Amino acid sequence: MKGFILGLAVGALGVYAAIKLSDEETREELRSKVSNATSKAKAELDHTLIVGKSKALRAGVRARQEVRKGTKKINEVTADVAGKLAGELSDIEAKAKAKA
Repeated sequence: MKGFILGLAVGALGVYAAIKLSDEETREELRSKVSNATSKAKAELDHTLIVGKSKALRAGVRARQEVRKGTKKINEVTADVAGKLAGELSDIEAKAKAKA
């Protein structure tokens, strides 16, 4: 951590000295380069955020589709079991009535 802070301080001091010791044309060129680099970094960050959001939305849609498929399958299985159970109960009821 000390090395990082020391690096920042030395870098800031170097930039300050370069700005103070250079002429106006060189300073303007440095500002232009820094501005271009900043613009490119912002554009890449924005692009990364957009791609990340779209991937997250796609993942959410896929998850909802899978939940719906699972719910549909559970409902189908439940209906099949209920139908079989109803059939068995009606058979038991018919046998009970026959014995009575």
